[in-house]
Amino acid sequence: MGERPTRRAVLAAGGTGVAAALAGCASRSGDRPGDDGTRAHETYTVTMEPMGDVEFSSVPETFVGRFGFVVDVAAALDELDSLVAMYSTYSVFGHSHFYDELETVSIDPAEIEELHTDDWDIRLERLYDLAPDVTAIDPNYLIHYTQFDEDEVDRFVDRVGPFVHNESQSGRPDGWPTWPDGDYPYLTLAELTRRYGETFQKTARAEAILELNEDVRDTITSRLPPESERPTVAVGSLHDGTWHLDTFADAPASTYGEKHYRDLGAIDAVAEYGSGRVQAELELLLEIDPDVFVWRHGLFDPDGVTETFEELEDDTLASQLACVDSGRFYVGGSPDQGPIVNTFQMEMLAKQLYPDEFGAYHEFGKIPTDDQLFDRTRVDEIVRGEGLE
Repeated sequence: MGERPTRRAVLAAGGTGVAAALAGCASRSGDRPGDDGTRAHETYTVTMEPMGDVEFSSVPETFVGRFGFVVDVAAALDELDSLVAMYSTYSVFGHSHFYDELETVSIDPAEIEELHTDDWDIRLERLYDLAPDVTAIDPNYLIHYTQFDEDEVDRFVDRVGPFVHNESQSGRPDGWPTWPDGDYPYLTLAELTRRYGETFQKTARAEAILELNEDVRDTITSRLPPESERPTVAVGSLHDGTWHLDTFADAPASTYGEKHYRDLGAIDAVAEYGSGRVQAELELLLEIDPDVFVWRHGLFDPDGVTETFEELEDDTLASQLACVDSGRFYVGGSPDQGPIVNTFQMEMLAKQLYPDEFGAYHEFGKIPTDDQLFDRTRVDEIVRGEGLE
């Protein structure tokens, strides 16, 4: 790892996320305990493509993330105090609706320093100033979308510290770089969570949250109606009069962004009209005519989704859509989902698609305890490190 910034340098830089990290570091100086209470005194290695084997001489005490996935994993591992900055905090605003239902996870996105510029480059000098122990961003993302190039990645690793991430939210676009040495596989949500459990030496927490996640998925999928009785689903949003519809049936199998739709057997209403993102005017949406519409990223502005639905109800043509006529027009989740958010989003989607089996969909925090599909207190226990095997 590179040298840690001095206290003078961090205080001079400012930023509430950095201040929080300083407070965390002050209370966790030296080697940090793992899930079993032991301390890591020896060098250890985490293997994650595309980086390969990444060696750590001590447990990271600070990290920088990209979007919300790594933040959600850090929440499950009780590592949010280690977060010093993010490339973008956008998705965390959606996550916070779910975190409000937990006692152990609290995060204010407005308090996290963002590193992207107005044109979505990265504030490179600031990233060097922060000198995170680990940068939880796939370096190929930076090479593809920002001013980073392969030489800058090598320089950053040498001067600051390692990258640990794999861009597996969705299918990578054409021309995607493959630093450092060729193609690399997609990693599942579970595989990535385990790698971060190893990185922060919280493997028992990682396994426990994945076990809960798998139990919820198995419970729901065991009760799904036959495919012939499932509604068709369109996922997307409306911007400047154009519908932006995202297919999910054709996503690479290991990607996690649309995982909950595939896991819950949703019928993709848009897949036969294109792949990836399909842009549609109202006439095409009327032709697709999904039984259910789920507003992608609707978590970030639930009131805005409600206002759009009311406008569609008042429109002569749009009101003919099956999803509008039936009222099955819902706030949707985030593709930046880690194990906690994915668990909540499976529950939410199960109620939106199959209310006869799983109960009606309610707003955030308003699902009666008897209708919940998993125990929130178990998530809190895992974050606290209780009941781990």
